[in-house]
Amino acid sequence: MLALVALAPQALAAPEPRHVEPNRAAINALLDEFVPAAVAQKDLQRGWELSAGAARTTTHAQWLKGDTSVQRYPAKGTHFHGWIVNYSYPGDVGFDILLQPSRKSIGAWSFRAEAQKLHGVWKITTWYPVATFAPPGRTQTVLGPNDLGPSNGSSAGSVTNGRLAPWVLLIPVAVVAAVALGSIGFATSRWLRRRGRVRELERSLSGR
Repeated sequence: MLALVALAPQALAAPEPRHVEPNRAAINALLDEFVPAAVAQKDLQRGWELSAGAARTTTHAQWLKGDTSVQRYPAKGTHFHGWIVNYSYPGDVGFDILLQPSRKSIGAWSFRAEAQKLHGVWKITTWYPVATFAPPGRTQTVLGPNDLGPSNGSSAGSVTNGRLAPWVLLIPVAVVAAVALGSIGFATSRWLRRRGRVRELERSLSGR
């Protein structure tokens, strides 16, 4: 009986997938189609066909209107083979890829992605930005995942061109003021309670 109990956790634990060499030829071919079609939105129908899972959460009609689950980015080039493997299991590869822009007004973006082989066909199942870089000639700043908004990949307002917005500088002042006001309010409250007790004792001693 004890032997069965000891073996139970091992039997219930899922074995770790076997690490394998990624099928680079297949992923390269997938990215060469997916990036222009879905990311640059040059062929939305083809982008729909090459995506699945978390990379395709909108309806087909929304997707074809440009409202996709993939962050839009004007990627430069026709071949996208410079990706770095994060993990590689049979039919499942996670990787990072840096894309360069076709416009000089924006910088390079780094994306994290996953490709899975579904029913014999490789598709992108995860795709989201993890860092953006300033364009050449500007102060080099890097925005990470916490700086990227859920829909447009930009900061919500606390960072502008790598500088803090003016209202951010007021936060420490506001915190100090709040603490000071809280201390005054607490002291005043204690004084009023004590004063009320003194008056109550005075009334009881005078027989009122």
